Amino acid sequence: MSPTRFALYLSVVSASLISGCGGGSSSTPAPQQNLQSARAPAQPMDTASTTLTATDSSGNTWTVIYSSTTGEMAMFNGQNANTSAIGLTISENGTVVATEDSTAYYLVSPYSPLGLSGTTSGTAWSAIITSYTPLPSTLTVGASGPLSSATYYDGMMNMIGSLTETYTVTANSPTSLFLNIDAAGSINGVQETETLTYSIASDGTVQGLVQAQITVNGTTLTFH
Repeated sequence: MSPTRFALYLSVVSASLISGCGGGSSSTPAPQQNLQSARAPAQPMDTASTTLTATDSSGNTWTVIYSSTTGEMAMFNGQNANTSAIGLTISENGTVVATEDSTAYYLVSPYSPLGLSGTTSGTAWSAIITSYTPLPSTLTVGASGPLSSATYYDGMMNMIGSLTETYTVTANSPTSLFLNIDAAGSINGVQETETLTYSIASDGTVQGLVQAQITVNGTTLTFH
């Protein structure tokens, strides 16, 4: 499991069937078109504590508990930055197999991420953002592009890997669309890929950190 920030997936599906009766006739209106564009959400996209589950091919049940909350100002890489505190716990069949406590550092007005620091199952690490491209002001279904690149270091500031983030926008429902954040790279020589999905309303409100595909002990799991 990479020490990147983690987000969760809760699939939002809405459907309706309206029938009328009068004069012996009924009609069903055509389904509404899925939302095609939305305002980009404000960042960072902090979320309350959420618990989601996944099942692997052997029938094991996995549980993830994730939270992200705004914190106090702090110094990071020589800059005074805003922070968010991030907590992550992953369990297999009720037994904790991985924990992560980290802090994200960023500037505001406009938002600009600087990096992260934390511990994963007791091992210290940090990540420094080397490039960042903001989301467009309007998200449109079918759009994609770069977001950020980061270099990871261990507790002794030895480089241990790097990750690149990109985004795609996909359809969801008449009232929201999906913003998917894809991360790919390697940490300690292990290839890592993650996909984080957010549900976004037309006004840019984050309705939830919705699906997360994450690799745990070599197995890619989808939590929902």
